Amino acid sequence: MKRKPLRADYTYTIEGNVIAIVDLDMGSKSVTNDIEKVLEDIRAELGDLAGFAVIYRDSMGRWDGVRLKNGSACFYSLNESDQQQAQARLLHLVDQ
Repeated sequence: MKRKPLRADYTYTIEGNVIAIVDLDMGSKSVTNDIEKVLEDIRAELGDLAGFAVIYRDSMGRWDGVRLKNGSACFYSLNESDQQQAQARLLHLVDQ
């Protein structure tokens, strides 16, 4: 029997141009370690992610950012525990 590779358990919401991904931390791979596949899943549902900013809550409950660059994901620290504060900080960074 062929086993499926472990994948992250997550959910996501969209508010304006911000995609917020939440790691459900159910014992599988973390969103941090599976971000490329997570973004592929979201792309399959939404289409091109150009124009969206992405934040995610890791398994420790901290919100950080994901920059989409040339088809790859790069992480950057927002280090927020509250989603609204993370979004406000993200939008402040984007506006600079």
